[in-house]
Amino acid sequence: MEYHTKEKIEKLVDYKEESINAKVLLKKEDSALLLIAIKKDQLMPDHISPTDAFLYVIEGEVEFRTKNNNYEVDKNEIFAIKANEPHCVFGKQDSKIMVVRI
Repeated sequence: MEYHTKEKIEKLVDYKEESINAKVLLKKEDSALLLIAIKKDQLMPDHISPTDAFLYVIEGEVEFRTKNNNYEVDKNEIFAIKANEPHCVFGKQDSKIMVVRI
């Protein structure tokens, strides 16, 4: 995304039938802004974030899974995770997510 432009967030990333679609809007040193489109019943496999991260659900509903717990995160809700915490994300509905790594 270019500076001094505006966009509709939900239009910046589209769904893919065969895989999750992740788009990097901004990446600098230890921070990043990502948009993710995940279809219902798709699973983003276990991974870690190198920094603390905030997951904001733009549309839909996802289940955020850690080693010990599962958390349902709905549209217009935000969820925080610690750096280096293994987790995965499951699409309970077709969903678009903004991830802010700081």
